[in-house]
Amino acid sequence: MLTRRQEIIEILEKSPMSISQLANMYKMKVEELLEDFPHIKKTIHPKQLKIIPAVCKDCRFVFKERTKLKAPSKCPKCRSEWIEEPLFKIE
Repeated sequence: MLTRRQEIIEILEKSPMSISQLANMYKMKVEELLEDFPHIKKTIHPKQLKIIPAVCKDCRFVFKERTKLKAPSKCPKCRSEWIEEPLFKIE
């Protein structure tokens, strides 16, 4: 039987997912699931957790410099709150 973190690692090795998709899958709050990610990063060494950056759905601004795992709340360019969440994958 795998732990939740081991299951998340297997899922992210197969396909990219957002934090909220994973949280829905495990019926958890996003904040609770975010606590697992530092442990997952350590466990997967030498592989890496790759982030496909969040994108503003209005102006298509890409949040490529963002280091936080949680989705941004507003676009710095157009101030829209219509943001596509970042996706995570393990390579």
